[in-house]
Amino acid sequence: MASEQLVDELLELLRLLRWFTHPVRRGEITAEQYWLLRLLGKTGPRRVGQLAACLGIGQSAATTACKRLERQGMVTRARKSDDERVVLVGLTGKGKVRIERWADLMHDTAAQILAGLSPQEQSVLQGLLARVRAQAEKKVNNSAGTNSIPER
Repeated sequence: MASEQLVDELLELLRLLRWFTHPVRRGEITAEQYWLLRLLGKTGPRRVGQLAACLGIGQSAATTACKRLERQGMVTRARKSDDERVVLVGLTGKGKVRIERWADLMHDTAAQILAGLSPQEQSVLQGLLARVRAQAEKKVNNSAGTNSIPER
């Protein structure tokens, strides 16, 4: 079993990385908007009801988030021509760029943190992290059944 201190160090590292990079913490966007953009980035256009269900929020909250993101130019909302009750929401180029920018910020911040290690230390850590990630993927696969591992 891993030591309590090791677990605490890993969790603190994750918290600090998120603190430096997360757009919600940085005041750039609300949590609902962030997760909505991430979902659209992974799945493509969705109906507002589908977005709400996937995010575990009410349809009115999803609609509000979509309208705000539309005003910011990050999503489009369009009614289906064959059923105008259905509103499809999709990412715009600006929304895609924003998601990429957040991912780049996290990557760059992690690289800056790791730059404090010698090449040998980085190599050892990389090997250890690969083993830890493999254990995490195994746990996800065992608990998720046929569901796939979340994309990076």
